[in-house]
Amino acid sequence: MAIESEKVDRKRVIFHVDLDAFFVEVERQADPSLIGKPVVIGGIGPRGVVATASYEARKYGVHSAMATAVARRLCPDAIYMRGNHQLYRDVSKKFINILREYSPNVVPVSVDEAFLDMTGTERLFGSPEDAADRIRSEVRDKLGLPASIGIGPSKLVSKVCTEHAKPDGVFQVVQSEAEAFFAPQPVRNLPGIGPKAEEALSKLKINTLGELALAPLGPLRRALGPNHADYVQRRSKGIDNSPLRERSKSKSISAETTFEKDVSERSELEAILKKLSERVGTRLRKSGLLSRRASIKLRYGDFTTITRQRKFPAPGDGDLLIYDTAHALLTAAMRQRDDPIRMLGVSVTGLGEQAAQLSLLDQSPVDDSNTSEAVDAIREKFGSDAISRGYV
Repeated sequence: MAIESEKVDRKRVIFHVDLDAFFVEVERQADPSLIGKPVVIGGIGPRGVVATASYEARKYGVHSAMATAVARRLCPDAIYMRGNHQLYRDVSKKFINILREYSPNVVPVSVDEAFLDMTGTERLFGSPEDAADRIRSEVRDKLGLPASIGIGPSKLVSKVCTEHAKPDGVFQVVQSEAEAFFAPQPVRNLPGIGPKAEEALSKLKINTLGELALAPLGPLRRALGPNHADYVQRRSKGIDNSPLRERSKSKSISAETTFEKDVSERSELEAILKKLSERVGTRLRKSGLLSRRASIKLRYGDFTTITRQRKFPAPGDGDLLIYDTAHALLTAAMRQRDDPIRMLGVSVTGLGEQAAQLSLLDQSPVDDSNTSEAVDAIREKFGSDAISRGYV
């Protein structure tokens, strides 16, 4: 792994724009009676998970990635809703179109946030703070939504700044201030440090980004691995030279694993299929796209390889939708040949932003996009092992 130079382009101006409590605020535009009330959106069943909560609900301790059952105990008078993801996607497109009026280099991260390169736009829009205020005003006027904007010399700094801009504000840090700005913050505030890394750093008595920046590399590399240690220590100083560019859209998203020993146990194969389906689902939702079909790939002990695919009842991006389809394909394949399996893979294809305009009657009975997105949020915040889904 090449070590990134610590020289940074101090002239870069990167915005990270985040729509505050996006799902809630969109629902309030559709139903103004929700304004000022505690609102919680996500899975509303006994195993549901909160996707987002209004600031009125957050006062009671409700937050995203929390079990809905816990949220109901904390805030029983809140309005609990499943949400409308088609509506959110439509509003998201309008949001991105507004940002494209200010910069040709806009990189959406999810339905409610994006980076944009505002370098050299002062003559058009004024200072970065003035430009940010213009963007927030336009988003408010055209969409009725509040937005928080972090401004920095890189994606990393601007994203961390956004948390200090919330709610509905602007916060800027220039490169000369970045290291001092990062220093007192807890290590978990650095994107890329999860709970396992936090625990490993805590054992080294490293709790802040300033302590991480000054830590000896030897123990750090032994705790985190050489590549990751160098990477996070550099970033703990506010150094990030990564380019701002949108990922090219793939025609498919896949995940596969090769076993050390061929596997014939049905339960073991189903457990692996579940993990692969969730991995693919997470990447699919991050892309902002929907898929039309899923496929599996099997390789047997004699290296014979087969693929099977099946179309979804309706385009979607939920883990359960992917798993159920892949599971049906695996079951059918094992009926035809029950030999031990050497490699198992899952993929989704037919990707598109909006494959069809769907009515409620068209929705797949296993479309669990809301729950899947909430699970994504939990894993991003607390680590991949923080939550495990049950499959019936």
